Amino acid sequence: MPETHQTMKMPELLLFARVFAIWFISAGVFRVTYFAGEKFVPLLADVDWVFQAAGIAVCLIVCLAYAIMRDACSFVVRIGRSLRFDLFAFALIGIWSNYLTSSWLLKVHELLNGMNPWWVSTILVVLLLVLLSPICITCLSRMRQPEPQFYFLGDDEIETDEEDILRNKGLAKDFAETVMASGVHSGLVFGIDGPWGIGKTSFVNLAEQHWRQAGVNSVIVFRFEPLRYAADPDLSERFIRDLSATLQRQVYAPEFRPAASRYSRMVKGISILGVRLSLEPSNETVDELLEDIDDLLKSIRRRVIVVIDDLDRLEAKTVNNVLFTIRRTFKLSQATYILCYDTENLVKGKDDGSNAREFLEKFVMVKLSLFIDSSTLKNFLLTDWKGNEHRFQTIPSDTMFKLSSILSEMAAILDDNSAAKYLHLIGDMRKLKRFVNAVILLQIEKTDLDKTDFNRRDLINLILLHLNYPGLFRKIYTEETEGRSGMFSVNRSFEAGKLRFNNADEFESVVTELPEPTSQFLLRQLFDVKVLEIEDTFVTVNESVLSSRACFNSEQHRNLEKYLKLIVRFAKPESRETFKLYQNAVDRVKQGTLIASILEGPDFDLRESELSHDQFWRVLVNHSYDFTQMIAEDAINTLGTYLPRYSFFGTNYRGLRQQSIFSLILLLESVGWGRTDGRRLPNTRENVVEIAQRIYGEAAYAGKGLIHRLVSEERGVLGWYDLMLFRFGCSADRQGQIYNVTTALIVHEDMSAPTTGSVSLLALNGMRPLSQRVFKLFRDNYIKPRRNFLAEVDKTPDIAFFGDSEKWVKEHSKLEEGGVQKLADQVLAARSAVKTFVLYQLANGDQPTDSGVGCGLYDESGNGDSGGINVNMNQYLFDICFNPSVSEDNIYHFADHCLRNLSSGFWAGYEEEGYVATETGLASGLDTAKLKNYWAEFGHLIKEKNLPSMDRRVVTWNYTATYTKHLPKVFDLLDKMAGVLGYNV
Repeated sequence: MPETHQTMKMPELLLFARVFAIWFISAGVFRVTYFAGEKFVPLLADVDWVFQAAGIAVCLIVCLAYAIMRDACSFVVRIGRSLRFDLFAFALIGIWSNYLTSSWLLKVHELLNGMNPWWVSTILVVLLLVLLSPICITCLSRMRQPEPQFYFLGDDEIETDEEDILRNKGLAKDFAETVMASGVHSGLVFGIDGPWGIGKTSFVNLAEQHWRQAGVNSVIVFRFEPLRYAADPDLSERFIRDLSATLQRQVYAPEFRPAASRYSRMVKGISILGVRLSLEPSNETVDELLEDIDDLLKSIRRRVIVVIDDLDRLEAKTVNNVLFTIRRTFKLSQATYILCYDTENLVKGKDDGSNAREFLEKFVMVKLSLFIDSSTLKNFLLTDWKGNEHRFQTIPSDTMFKLSSILSEMAAILDDNSAAKYLHLIGDMRKLKRFVNAVILLQIEKTDLDKTDFNRRDLINLILLHLNYPGLFRKIYTEETEGRSGMFSVNRSFEAGKLRFNNADEFESVVTELPEPTSQFLLRQLFDVKVLEIEDTFVTVNESVLSSRACFNSEQHRNLEKYLKLIVRFAKPESRETFKLYQNAVDRVKQGTLIASILEGPDFDLRESELSHDQFWRVLVNHSYDFTQMIAEDAINTLGTYLPRYSFFGTNYRGLRQQSIFSLILLLESVGWGRTDGRRLPNTRENVVEIAQRIYGEAAYAGKGLIHRLVSEERGVLGWYDLMLFRFGCSADRQGQIYNVTTALIVHEDMSAPTTGSVSLLALNGMRPLSQRVFKLFRDNYIKPRRNFLAEVDKTPDIAFFGDSEKWVKEHSKLEEGGVQKLADQVLAARSAVKTFVLYQLANGDQPTDSGVGCGLYDESGNGDSGGINVNMNQYLFDICFNPSVSEDNIYHFADHCLRNLSSGFWAGYEEEGYVATETGLASGLDTAKLKNYWAEFGHLIKEKNLPSMDRRVVTWNYTATYTKHLPKVFDLLDKMAGVLGYNV
């Protein structure tokens, strides 16, 4: 190549003059300070040397701290590395010149000699305060800030290799070495192409780290962010200013700023529209000024790497302006350019995308494309956060660790066949961090997801919908909250002779009309019964699925609404409302934990709610098929113990106490027989008869019979209600799946007795021994001692009906309008239910009709069904409970009994509405002849009491009857039945 000759530049006169002036003045200031200090020193003669040393130390410390905080050390290092001995020489000349001119300052010296010495201390204190002010402000600003309540992942680019979770370190090193090896080349432009969020800026940071390690004294990296100056009318000027500032921070080149300013003034007169508007006249051309700047860069022996980031975020006009600025600086042979952009975003929206690509290719000589593998994102999600705290300083590792369950599920999504469909939403670190921040905002880290019913994948899909398709999410929220079930939740239907799950008719059309394939995919993953594979599996879907999947939003399982409330309202379901709580509790039982210790835990506090106990026993019974003998014994005994602690009140007039009786029967059915610690014995007659032995207290259960335990003395009359309900539930004609229980009751008396055939006959035979034993207990406790059962029901305290929830009911009932009266009526209705049910079950002598068998059908002993028990019960009722001769209060017991047995006027064929007295109703469970005889004997006496004038009423679950309104008609009907003179009001 031909030799290039360069014209020698003019001396830097202004630069040398400035250095000379600075040091000349500095030497003069030092001289003046020295003379002033000489006058002040005698004043310190009487001051102790310790205080003098302390004062000097304070001054030095303040000056030193100020110099360090102002980064004076790096400035000194830059000056040293510049090797500008010529400037050092001019500094010495300035100091020497000040010494030579000192004789000219005699008048100044005379003025200082006449100055008050205390001015020195005053000026010193002022200077110290001036220096201390910024020091204190800086220290206060660096003080530790209050601990934040929330931590989120920032979108800041990484700075070091330790933060490289995308494993770009190796590629960045190769790229950095390539850039360095390319040498200086005028107009060399590298391009880093990749979508938003791929980590282009972080990639350049890693490369910059290698550049600095390779040649700390040879490379200057200049980061220019045009997005910050998109509204600036002249990006070229801004470019030169920022370049100048970067060079000034890293090297000592005082001659650069004048050259840069000259260039800035020149480029102001250049427009990309082809119109040249010069603001300042100049004889220099742009090329000449660029040569001057390039010479300066060569003189300081530095190579500049210019990084232009976020180019694809600018408007088309601004992009052209930036590229034009870069083109104009191609004269800088010491500069290498790196553009970061996404080609697809640059050409998006342009009429001619191919031309836009070609236009970009004119600038970019070497292009590198960045990609992220789903495996890399998966590794990030599966990071050991406890062992890698340095990765993200903005969020505590323990917070991320608590989110490990949902992050692990996200990693599983990125590892399965559907990963490609999710990458549009979580395919880069920016989107993944946005998702993690959304999860943190929900404060899920404060909730143990393992103790909730939330399905991890459904929760992830709904959060992605919320983040990326807010309009669709709002539609789901509107249709599926506030108790509503819309087009998104699945329905149950009966088709082709079987129950099925299906989607609403509008669901398919809503999905297909969505413009985004990804939104369609998310909806199908959440709600499509075919994708979820539950379309034809109604029977096989277990309760854990029904309680967890978001597609279920029926009255029984408001799962979807719970998901939506969590995302929108941050509302976490109470642990008592989750199926997982009870599932985990049952798992603990299977592992050997005593049931009583679980039920005494805070989640099962009966004073708060009985819901947790209700759900626990239901789940336990459903999962009791594999209990060992020890666990089975614990379950049956604990349930029997807890019965009196449960309330009599609940939905449809059935409280937890009544429901627990049926749970007890189901436990006997599944685990009350043939259990060993190793395996379950077959349900043969010989094995299942153990159930009857357990009920009656025989063989291994002697002294521990269930029927005796249910009516123990401390349980009072409510225990008899429990026993009669237990007996009633064991009847074979109650349509319950209790084959083992009914078999045990039948074969207990006769091992050869048939256990299949007519249900009514099975009920008749199975209930005979149980009814006889129950009646015997009642006879021994009430008939023989002549105790009035009805009177004892009235004497039972209210607290017995409430169980352990009595305080809760009383406290909260007062908050409702009329709550106290409503509560009192419930207690009266419960007392009526106990009286009616117990006495009817004991006295009823009707043949079985698929609705249970009464005790009254049987004789007290033997196999006869002549109604002996019914006779004894009627004699007990009329001779003891209703007999006015025994107690005058028995009149009221009889009147109340009649009002408790009114019949619906509609079903009885009466025209009047409400409940009326009928012969069938009044004689329910009673001997009609005895009823007539009783009224014939005591009717007149009862009428004389003028009961209808009393403000007394009888409350049942179905109606309320008053003495004033209903008794006259009851007495009229009894007169008619007994054939006596009618009642006259």
